Amino acid sequence: MIQVSVPATSANVGPGFDCMGLALNLYAHFRFTPLDYGFSISGCKEQWRNTQNLVYQGYAKVFAVLHQEVSGVAIDIDAAAIPTARGLGSSAACIVAGASAANAFCGMPFSRKELVELCTELEGHPDNVAPALLGGLSISFCADKQVITSRYDIHPSYYFVALIPDAQVATEDARKVLPQTLAYGDVIHNIGRCAAVARALETGDGALLAHACTDRLHEPYRKHLIPDYEHVKAKCVHLGMLCLYISGSGSTLMAITQEKTRAISLCAQIKEMYPAWRCEVLQGDDKGAILEEVYK
Repeated sequence: MIQVSVPATSANVGPGFDCMGLALNLYAHFRFTPLDYGFSISGCKEQWRNTQNLVYQGYAKVFAVLHQEVSGVAIDIDAAAIPTARGLGSSAACIVAGASAANAFCGMPFSRKELVELCTELEGHPDNVAPALLGGLSISFCADKQVITSRYDIHPSYYFVALIPDAQVATEDARKVLPQTLAYGDVIHNIGRCAAVARALETGDGALLAHACTDRLHEPYRKHLIPDYEHVKAKCVHLGMLCLYISGSGSTLMAITQEKTRAISLCAQIKEMYPAWRCEVLQGDDKGAILEEVYK
């Protein structure tokens, strides 16, 4: 039996629209037990206990690339820690888990960076799968049919406060509200700040992060999809958070601080304001997906 633990991920990270993502120390766990034939899936809704399950899709993808018949497997999913459709990389975690387990059963023919490419083919973009596999902060893009990823460590001084509403934002809906064209000034605004955010997260330069972590490409259009965005932002400013950004396409809002007491205070106050919301004080994960052989 193999257990795979995969971290939650947060994409965009302010100005890093569709290219930047980071791993967090919040984990989903998946167990894979070899079977003589066929497959079974437990730990998820009945409607996903079939070949459309993203964990199974990631698993089967590795065998397809190797031109091998998919081996029998029983998959048990414990992914409640990462909420679905909240901008914390739940689909990427499932795909990465399946692909990582299949890679192990096949004798590890693919490196982690090669798995990033395989998983990106299923996920459609690398901004979540790269940090889910590699840990840390990743800046990724596709060029000449391959995924190029640059990985950075995340300075341990940072606390990431995930503010998770009880309402979902579908990625499709979040895409629909984006404009078809952008002004040069808005693009230039993001380019410089994207590079600065990566440097600030790597070095622990909180002042630089506070200046750089703003976006003009998607947040101005998507914030209206998130309940009470403006109230939450005002609360973050009042408590001295370094920044607040929409995680992925939402609905999670991610605040960053270098003071744990402020992170805890923000969680407490948001829970008081919105009892149905979930709040997590997290730090960066530097390992990515972890495989462990389990003996009964």
